Amino acid sequence: MQKIDRALLVALNYTSDLELTKQSIDELEELASTLDIKTVDKMIQTLEAIDPRYFIGSGKVLEIKNMIDILKLDMIIFDDTLSASQLRNLEKALEIQIIDRSFLILQIFAKRAKTHQAMLEVSLAQKLYMLPRLTGMSKSLSRQGGGSFNAKGPGETKLELDRRRLTDEISNLRYELDKINKERLVSSKKRISNRIPVVSLVGYTNAGKSSIMNYFALKFGTDKTKVFEENMLFATLDTKAKRIQKDNHPPFILTDTVGFISKLPPELISSFQSTLSDIQTADLILHVVDGLNYSDLQINLTKSILNQLGVSSTPRVLVITKKDLRSSAPAVIEDYIYISNKTGEGMDQLYQAISAHIYSDSRIYALKIPFDKGSIYQDLKDTSTVLETKYLEDGIYVRAILNPVKLAHYKIYLT
Repeated sequence: MQKIDRALLVALNYTSDLELTKQSIDELEELASTLDIKTVDKMIQTLEAIDPRYFIGSGKVLEIKNMIDILKLDMIIFDDTLSASQLRNLEKALEIQIIDRSFLILQIFAKRAKTHQAMLEVSLAQKLYMLPRLTGMSKSLSRQGGGSFNAKGPGETKLELDRRRLTDEISNLRYELDKINKERLVSSKKRISNRIPVVSLVGYTNAGKSSIMNYFALKFGTDKTKVFEENMLFATLDTKAKRIQKDNHPPFILTDTVGFISKLPPELISSFQSTLSDIQTADLILHVVDGLNYSDLQINLTKSILNQLGVSSTPRVLVITKKDLRSSAPAVIEDYIYISNKTGEGMDQLYQAISAHIYSDSRIYALKIPFDKGSIYQDLKDTSTVLETKYLEDGIYVRAILNPVKLAHYKIYLT
């Protein structure tokens, strides 16, 4: 039977927002649980600034040292990213494994990665994280932990990866991911040439994005294969895309990608650029928020990451999920659409909102299509909203909603 590691979680409240710090350390407990690490106790210290030597105060370090044997601890997990010197100083003072929030998230990503691209991206993020910390992480990387936290990723590499070799591997991984990104750009250019709008699902991990994807795919998708959907953090790291078309409405591509979380390691955002590029090329962003565990922190965090990705100007619709599990709507300052992926309540309203945003420049036009151009009429039915059809002596009369691109294609048939 595998040993379960016992951990003390430590957070520093240096922003004068104790409630925010409490939410963050509770989230850290959930992250630890994802890797089968048992939280034995949690500790929050309030300071005006971060201690450059230990991150926390030296008095708190002594307090933790006295707790290690009493609580039978295997490790201490900090709720922020530690520098190499802080890692080294803490391990020397406490003589126990020290890991931080970034290391924990990277371990979860390593555990979740299934596709070749995701594995490359996670590996790059791990190495970018390790490079400035090789000295400070000497014990963390070589220690044989009893639980699952170091079963994959940095725990395997240990210190035989010297700085030069690590730098070379980072270059190779970036080269491989650059090739993948170029292939994605080719695919994206084809999609742009076909003028099918892209709608991207973004939000906190486990907010219900994949459930929305599955609902629309089953109801209106050409590919009704369900994407993986589970009540867990970072259930999927890969971008999924589905072509969605309701009745004879114009189609759009719906994409779902990796979820966000507070204090997401910058190395992950950097290495996941090819995956996150789908958000950057989207025509509309659906910002999905967990209605059952609603938090302004989660909304603001997602907005912050969208700013980092340079998509703050992309139209955004706020979507609150799990309506079936709440007796009343959460108090949200901005406009939103309230839905249930299980009952379907609010999903028609969401579809209408999507259509209104991505086809806001569409207009109704009348066309007369010759009988020998039946493929054009079929294309209009497949890619536009046809309002009326009449079969005349000299052709097919059609009233349809066309966007500027479709109008340019079929301008000669306007009546």
